[in-house]
Amino acid sequence: MNQKIIILIFLFFVSSVSATNILLKSGGILKGKVVNQDGNQIEILDESGKRSTVSKTNILKVVYKEHSEQELAAIRREEERKLFLANQGKQVQNQKNQFDTKSTKPIPIKQIVFSNDGDHCDFYASKPEWFWLYGNFPLTNQNSWIDLLPEDERPIKISYQSNWIDTTVTILIGSLTSISRKTRVIEICEF
Repeated sequence: MNQKIIILIFLFFVSSVSATNILLKSGGILKGKVVNQDGNQIEILDESGKRSTVSKTNILKVVYKEHSEQELAAIRREEERKLFLANQGKQVQNQKNQFDTKSTKPIPIKQIVFSNDGDHCDFYASKPEWFWLYGNFPLTNQNSWIDLLPEDERPIKISYQSNWIDTTVTILIGSLTSISRKTRVIEICEF
């Protein structure tokens, strides 16, 4: 009896370890076992027993273990983000290669990708900025916030917010001197 249970547990683990999910660039998912692969293609045995061959140029990611649909969707988003950033990096590199190498001072390139309104964003950094005449003229360097941007060129959302410190400083100092303070907030967003 114990041997049957051990064999069933072993078969369960062997079948779950060999399960493979192939995320296609077109948006589809192939599930099954990889039976053969080379540098150009993968041969998979799907759950119904049918063999199919997929070119690696059509594959976004091969995941060699079983995941839920939500986990696969998260993996897909992350891989698409990496592919998007890699393509952007190639474009930036091409721009750098086209730059005149005879110049002694290279132009720094920092590409900013802004997010859509519906994207989920998380706080990344903030910096208070000072203004004169109640926010009409900046007193701080307006380009100092660029140092706060993430290095990997993820989509971002930039906004001004007034927290309680900003409001208090503006009321106390601003009523006498017309100096106000706002906080620039940078958020990193998902695709």
